[in-house]
Amino acid sequence: MAWCQALVAAIHANPESLVAGKGWRGTLAVAVLADEALDTPFFVFSRIEDGHVLDVRALEDEDEIDELEPDYVAKGAFLTWKRFIRGEFDPIEALLQRKIHFEGDLQPIAERAQFKRLFWETLAKVPTAFADEESAS
Repeated sequence: MAWCQALVAAIHANPESLVAGKGWRGTLAVAVLADEALDTPFFVFSRIEDGHVLDVRALEDEDEIDELEPDYVAKGAFLTWKRFIRGEFDPIEALLQRKIHFEGDLQPIAERAQFKRLFWETLAKVPTAFADEESAS
């Protein structure tokens, strides 16, 4: 969760996020599924309004996602998310290749194309230590 909190802080520190997110509100759940590099999956829920992340929290299990009924759900294997965070995998490419399964109305997201650039820049500012690399050290 510390990484999620750092991402939220980076988003809030950038005044462009208020412009990019203006008029948009919704909830998002992310499922990082176990694969050959990660034994235990983890799940995060967030609530966003006008460029502000109002709530971000870890969920106990995937069933909680269904209970919360978020507007958007993104699911993918750990190694896919790792490539995504490193900027090696474009989100559209990941969706088209079915590496990330996405549920929700894409129209409001597509209307905020400037957010894609902003999101990549913000991700690059967040120090990231991946679980599979920490255990190898």
